[in-house]
Amino acid sequence: MSQYAPHLLLHTDHRPSQAGMLLRNAGYLVSTFGDDDPSSLNADDPDVDGLVVDVRALGAIAVVRKITARSRPGVVVLVITQAPDAMRLALPSIRVIKSSDVGDDLISTIDLALASHQR
Repeated sequence: MSQYAPHLLLHTDHRPSQAGMLLRNAGYLVSTFGDDDPSSLNADDPDVDGLVVDVRALGAIAVVRKITARSRPGVVVLVITQAPDAMRLALPSIRVIKSSDVGDDLISTIDLALASHQR
C-alpha cells in the first residue's frame, strides 16, 4: 500500500454500485472496470491492494479465476454475491459476503482482510 488510501479495483455489472459508493465514502480509492473493458484491469500492479467483485455468482467465479491467475500473491479478493455458498464451494480461499449484507459488512470485511495481508 504505497498511497495514503488503499486502492481497490471494483468489478461490477450494475451501476451505480452501492459497494463502490460505500468504499469511497469510507476513504478507499476505488477504480472500476466492467465486462466491456477487462483489459484495463491490472491486478498485478503493486499499488492495487484489493479486488472487489460484485456480479452474479456464476459470473463472479469466472472473473475471480481469471484475475487471480494473473494477480500477484497478497491481493485481497472479496466477492459480493447473492449465492455465497456456491461461491465458497467453487473458490474456498476467497472472502465472500452476501449481497444483502453489503451495507453492514462490506467495510469491516475489507478492512480486516487488508489488515491481515499487511502483517
